[in-house]
Formats: sequence, structure tokens, C-alpha cells
Amino acid sequence: MLFSRRIFVLFGRKVLLPATLLIILLAASISAGSLTAHAHDASPSHATRAHINYDHAALAFYYPWYSTADWCSCHMSDLPTVQYRSSDTSTIDRQLHWAANAGITGFISSWWGQGDQTDSNFAKLLSRSARLEKETGYHFASTIYFESDSPHLQGEAAIVDALRYLISNDSNHSNFFHWRGKPVLFFWKPVGNGRTLSMWADVRRQVDPNNHFIWSAEGVDMSLLNVFDGLHLFSAGYWGLLNGNMQAVDQGFRNQVNAYNANHNTHKLWMAGVMPGYDDTRIPGRQGTFKVPRNNGATYGTSWSAAIASSPDMITITSFNEWFEGSMIEPSVTYNMQYLNLTKQYATMWHG
Repeated sequence: MLFSRRIFVLFGRKVLLPATLLIILLAASISAGSLTAHAHDASPSHATRAHINYDHAALAFYYPWYSTADWCSCHMSDLPTVQYRSSDTSTIDRQLHWAANAGITGFISSWWGQGDQTDSNFAKLLSRSARLEKETGYHFASTIYFESDSPHLQGEAAIVDALRYLISNDSNHSNFFHWRGKPVLFFWKPVGNGRTLSMWADVRRQVDPNNHFIWSAEGVDMSLLNVFDGLHLFSAGYWGLLNGNMQAVDQGFRNQVNAYNANHNTHKLWMAGVMPGYDDTRIPGRQGTFKVPRNNGATYGTSWSAAIASSPDMITITSFNEWFEGSMIEPSVTYNMQYLNLTKQYATMWHG
């Protein structure tokens, strides 16, 4: 099994902008000592549900392919408080409760194609989300992360077949993520390895000719908006965190999307990413590994503050449980509930 099922691309391009006066919306100095909780929280409370603004979606990238054999500090910078199998309904229920309590509105679930375990586990995620909603009233709505480099998704014909399958089998589920009435799909690395924008335009003409769906592309190139409806950054613009100019980076993307809309009379979306930290240095054989230090929660606070200040249409969280790349907010041996508690504080501000 691959140590990480998606290759993390280093975005060498940096957004260099004039310094702008931005309002600091969040305090990044929340003490880790005051953010302790038991690792097995109960179902979402009525108070949590009352503060959710679903128009301000907060979606976390989610990885549903772990087995008990994966857990080892030999290739992970930290380990979960509960070592699990992603296919177990008890695992999914626990993760749903944790995420909902933190104000997360849904997952963007890594999807590798029809018949893959990520496909069957996504069906379980939707089913267990419906159960959560019936029991607690919390509407948790998830979508897929179309992993374009998956062996099952190579070539235009395979992509068309996969999308038709998703549209007919999952998109009408009541717990499939919709934004302002439209189902939403996220695409990892749409251009590259033989994939072009013209290919994607042809794919869309075949599977979504009337643009009934919102398609979000991962990347920094505004030309993606010629086919896709919005941009997101799985990288969360990490170079801004490393260089101390995160607000300028996020605002730069907001400005570029605004300029595109003004020039093309469109309403393309900016989906700002947030990240608690990153560390893929233990993955054997990976080239170009690096770290984004967590700084006891301050990095996450800076990331959230910059994202909200850029007036995004949605916020994505990298990640709920990408343990190999060390970007997880799921409870860990080192941090326990710290990052879920931080998420709840920042998500509450985002929901308004």
C-alpha cells in the first residue's frame, strides 16, 4: 500500500502582493492548556447546531482508507488516540461526532473510483451521516475528492464513466454536499499527467452540460476557471505560513478570482484553505519533504484568520485525518482534542 495515496505537490509559485491593511479577525494566542477534552465526545449539542451557518461551509479533507496495519510512528509524525479501520461504522460514527462537534459541516472524502474502498466507504459515510442527522438534527453533508491520479481514473473515458456513476449514485443523497442548491464536486490536480483543460471541458459537456453541479479545481492558475466553477488549495497556501504573509496570500487569491469575475461576467468561487501544520518527512522515498510547524496552535489560528479575512465563499480544512502528511486535526497522541477544540472556536467565528 502506498504510504500516501495522493502525491502532495509543492506549489513553488508564490503570490507576491503589496502589503494591505487587513483586519485581524481571530486571536491566534488561544492557550493549548485551556483546550482539553476527553477524546470520546458525545453527539453534537443543540448549542453547536444553533450556530451553524451552512452558507458558510467548513469542509475538511477526509481519508477513508486506513487499516490497523497503517499506524506506525516509523512513517507518521503523530498517531491517533484511537487506531482504527476506516471501513468500520464505529470509526465513521466517532469521526462524524467529532467533526460535527467542531462545527465542520462536511467532509471532502478522497475518492479513487468505482469499486475502490474509498467508494464503498463514502457510501457508508453518507449513510451514517443520515443516521447522525436523524439522532441529533445535525446536517453533515459530504462530497468526494476526485483523485485524478488514481489508476482507476486514467483517460477521458474513465473519467466520464466515473463522474456519471457519482452523479447517478451519490449526488442525490440528502447528505451529499450542496451549496446554494447545487451539488459540489472537488477535483485534485485536474491538469497534468496527460490531462488538459480542453479535456475537462469535453468531459463536462458530456456529464454536466447545463452546469447543474459546482466543480472546484485544486490549483493556483486562474485559467482553471475557464472550465471549473471555483478554486481551492489543498496546500492551504502554506508558503504564506512559512513566510509570514498568509493574509496577503489569501487576499491575493480573492483578488484574482474577483478580477476574473469582473472580466468574464461570472461568479467563480474562492474557497480558502486552512492548515494546522504539515510534516511528511517520515514517508519513505518521498522527495521534497518539508514541515510547517504547528507552533502550539498559532499556525492554525493564523491560517483561519487569513482565510476569513479574504471573504471566501467556503473554507476547506487540510485535513481531518491525513496522518501520513501530518496535517490532521483528528485527536492525536500528542495533541489529543486540541485541534478539534481550536476548530470549533474558529468555525464558530466563520459561521457568524
